[in-house]
Amino acid sequence: MSRLAWRSGADPPVGSVAVHPRPDREAERLSALHGLGILDTPPEAHFDAVCRLARALFRVPYAWISLVDAERLWCKASSGIAFEPTARNAAFCGRVILSDAPLMVEDAAADLRFRDLALVTGKAGVRFYAGIPLVLRPGLAVGTLCLGDTVPRRLSEDETARLADLAAIVVSQLRHYEARVASEAEALRRRASEEALAFANRNLVLAEQMARIGHWRVDLASGAVTWSDEVCRMHGRARGDSAVTVEEALGYYHPEDRGRVMALVAEARARRQGFSFKARIVREDGEVRVVVSHGICEPDAAGATAALFGSVQDVTEIDRAEAELRASTALLDATLEHMDQGLMMIDEAGIVRVCNERAIALLDLPRDLMRARPTFDEVRRHQVAQDDFSRCDTSLREQVAHGPLAIHPHTYERERPNGTVLEIRTVPLPTGGAVRTYTDVTARKAADAQVAHMARHDGLTGLPNRALFRDNLDRRLAGLRRHGGTCGVLCLDLDGFKAVNDTLGHLAGDALLREVAGRIRAALRQEDLPARVGGDEFAILLGGEADAARAAATAERLVASLREPVDLGGREAVIGVSIGIAFAPEHGLDGDTLLKRADLALYRAKSEGRSTYRLFAAAMDRAAAERHRLESDLRLALQRGEFALHYQPVFDLAAGRVAAVEALLRWHHPARGPLGPAAFLALAEETGLAVPLGEWVLRSALRDARALTPGMRVVVNVAGAQLRQAGLVSIVRAALAAAGQAPARLELDIAEAAVAEDSGRLAELAALGVGLAFDDFGAGASSLGALQRLPFGRIKLDRALSASAACPESAGLLRAVTGLGRALGREVTAKGVETEAQLAGLREAGCTGAQGFLLGRPAPFGALAPLLGGAVTRPGTRRSRSA
Repeated sequence: MSRLAWRSGADPPVGSVAVHPRPDREAERLSALHGLGILDTPPEAHFDAVCRLARALFRVPYAWISLVDAERLWCKASSGIAFEPTARNAAFCGRVILSDAPLMVEDAAADLRFRDLALVTGKAGVRFYAGIPLVLRPGLAVGTLCLGDTVPRRLSEDETARLADLAAIVVSQLRHYEARVASEAEALRRRASEEALAFANRNLVLAEQMARIGHWRVDLASGAVTWSDEVCRMHGRARGDSAVTVEEALGYYHPEDRGRVMALVAEARARRQGFSFKARIVREDGEVRVVVSHGICEPDAAGATAALFGSVQDVTEIDRAEAELRASTALLDATLEHMDQGLMMIDEAGIVRVCNERAIALLDLPRDLMRARPTFDEVRRHQVAQDDFSRCDTSLREQVAHGPLAIHPHTYERERPNGTVLEIRTVPLPTGGAVRTYTDVTARKAADAQVAHMARHDGLTGLPNRALFRDNLDRRLAGLRRHGGTCGVLCLDLDGFKAVNDTLGHLAGDALLREVAGRIRAALRQEDLPARVGGDEFAILLGGEADAARAAATAERLVASLREPVDLGGREAVIGVSIGIAFAPEHGLDGDTLLKRADLALYRAKSEGRSTYRLFAAAMDRAAAERHRLESDLRLALQRGEFALHYQPVFDLAAGRVAAVEALLRWHHPARGPLGPAAFLALAEETGLAVPLGEWVLRSALRDARALTPGMRVVVNVAGAQLRQAGLVSIVRAALAAAGQAPARLELDIAEAAVAEDSGRLAELAALGVGLAFDDFGAGASSLGALQRLPFGRIKLDRALSASAACPESAGLLRAVTGLGRALGREVTAKGVETEAQLAGLREAGCTGAQGFLLGRPAPFGALAPLLGGAVTRPGTRRSRSA
């Protein structure tokens, strides 16, 4: 039999042995494997040579050396086969290491233990396997030397022995690893020991450096001097370069200190006792250091002094710090005496330890009392008579009376009999006692009062502002809710203020507002509260009980007063005021409701002629709700496509043809039916919707104009809000480009009321080549200056002025207006022509164009065809009003 007993055959039945057994000493085995430090190391030639030799010696295609880790098989070397990472339980080697005996599998495909392994079923196709465990010590196999063949076979006894020899070679190599690890561990231990010693020495050196303390020794028999590195550093010498003799060491001491040092050392030696001194040393570079040295006498066996041993500490910085502290203390004393705050420090026993000059002056304390180091209670009793310390001092008195007590800092203000206001702050000290500071805050209190006044009052007029007005109103209403009564609120909005501000400038506008505030005060009773709540908006809270008669009388005085002209530096301004009035509890018992209803009444006053007042009525709420619903519908109408354009022809009276069509907006409201612009344009202006709506009209009209004959214009009305747009010119340019139309195709009608909104954009539009018409001329106080200054090419007469053409007594006025147009080089077009008599009068007066129901009603663009070729004299269907 071979000297090696092979393991072969299947495992025992399930139930008698674990499916994936592990060695009994698995933890010890893994420790030995990991202790080698070989896992995951690069390939090594001697291990690869063993695999090549085994493959050639046994004439097999595969040979490999594997190490078995906790959960994996790691291949150290191989020949003829390459291994991917392999699970321990999916390899032959996991079985080999279960004992120190080899494992031979003659035919793995027939062996229930191995037939499903990847090595058997995969590309390698291993049928024969032989594995020798790599045993470091009995029972501790860390890996295997393996042979593999693709056909079933077995090894002879000689072959088995040779394979075992090769495994012994591998184990010897592993033992080299083991020896190397042990050697490295021993080297590390020695190095750690040496480093620990060096570390201790370094710590001693560092400790001396940090404490600026070194040690020295003088051998009295030989006179040899030993200095530590820190003593060398103190004297400006290199490490290890200590003084050679006592004389050399003593030579470093300052000449003024050297004799004293020598006498102290001699006395200590004679008496065999310790000594200490503080002295200066002078280094070779001239720097002076201050040191403190302590020494003892070191006796020999006979009791005589054999050596002197001691320490020396560099206290230069400490000495310098003490000098600086003394200087700082002097500076602190000077600061305390000259600081703006008074300061008093009371110790835990209740004694006033510090009281500066400022405290003595602010508190009017007797100097004799303070020089005697009084208790705080004595100071307090002196001040009680002056009514100064009598408040907020209970906690401090308790602390003074009963020793240290945990109190919190506290601050209070106290007015002295002389009117000075002091801020007194007490801060407890950790050791007991307290520090009190006294700050003169008289000026600050006055400034705070001024700031508080400014926060609640309008800076321009001096009237209460919105916040103060609302606080007073809310308090008044709260009282009404508890106790009953009435109160009245007036909301005021100036009429014509913007025109003054724009014409005369903001400085004049500010002066006007100040004058208005003065007149409002003069028109009210003392108990009434006026306030400025916005730019040119004011509000009044009537004092006492309020009723309609009293409120109306107040409103009438205000309207009359603010109607009077105002002299603004030689230029006279005339404005007015519209007023809305609401009462509590009749119109509401909360501030928001009351102000909202007064504002509704104000809105009604403005809409009914201005420079008047109105009392709130329930119908105003309904009107506001209706207006709100209309506003909501208006915001959605453009998105829903509810708007449409109708066009009215504009005739050239001389040529007898249609020269232009004017785009007129119509709203097909889903509930109210068709609405003309009069029903919603003013609301669109107020809500900001006039701008997107106007842009839609412009783009739609220019698209429709593509179908007009050459030379015919399309007329679009421009609202004041559009004229205020910074990008209006760009919008017009883009709309023309999108429709492919020349600027001359477009004429913009600018209403007289919107001309005041112009900020240079009319000139830009004229430069673009767009036609401009001064619309509704004669409807208001038309400015001839504006007509002459602005680049209008056409004047469009208001409907009322056109209607007067049928009256002979108005013929002169109409001829004057058309004559003015000719003189300024402007064409004149009449709007609202409804009768033949009007048309004849307009022709006779010299009008160059006309439009109205007589000549053509507004109609959708598709219905314009019959009108565009008609004669001027063709009578139209007459109506009593125009579009």
